[in-house]
Amino acid sequence: MNLKSGFVRVLAILAFAIAICWSSQAAQPSSTGSGRLVVQRSPGFGERELLRLSIDGKVQNIGAGNRYDQPISAGDHVLTVDTPKSLHQPTSMLLTVDPGHTYAFTATRGSDHVVSLQRSSRTP
Repeated sequence: MNLKSGFVRVLAILAFAIAICWSSQAAQPSSTGSGRLVVQRSPGFGERELLRLSIDGKVQNIGAGNRYDQPISAGDHVLTVDTPKSLHQPTSMLLTVDPGHTYAFTATRGSDHVVSLQRSSRTP
């Protein structure tokens, strides 16, 4: 009976270890169908001003000291930026995402207060 219970314990531990490995692999994002989008605020953007980033119509507000850093599906996307209090038209651009690539931008505000996205030379 001792040999049988020892075998059952080893089998249960092995099944548990396999389940943990399988679930951790499933939780990792796949780069086969997505890229990564990073949008940060320029240092002179303004401490009290929110950056409003819209990706295909879904809005994200980015406050001072924060940035947007998320996976983005491959394909064409429309990025739009402005501030909630802006009197100007939002600035939009088309981004074509290739799987496995990172796209980094810095949001800037010109002297005319128009918000725009500048491609960052370095990936954060």
